[in-house]
Amino acid sequence: MILLCGITVNSSIYIVNEFRKYRPRHNSRVSFVKAFSVKIIPILLTILSTILGFVPFMVGGDKEAFWFPLAAGSIGGLSMSAVGIVAVLPGMVVKRRE
Repeated sequence: MILLCGITVNSSIYIVNEFRKYRPRHNSRVSFVKAFSVKIIPILLTILSTILGFVPFMVGGDKEAFWFPLAAGSIGGLSMSAVGIVAVLPGMVVKRRE
């Protein structure tokens, strides 16, 4: 849980920090799109590399009492965190009307 929350929160912080740099010069939607386009590739690469790092632990199957559930939970959580970063974060950061 700490791993998943840490990656999700750090990803959101990276995007929001970049958003705040662009905010004085542009409206909130343009600022968010610029910040998102700059930071999403490193974020997705981090998530993908972590998922791929857990794949070898999935090979053992259900025989492993610790590593298989850890890998399965982490892969599922990281996949959902990527969806949350792409789908939920823009709605929380960008103002509806200016």
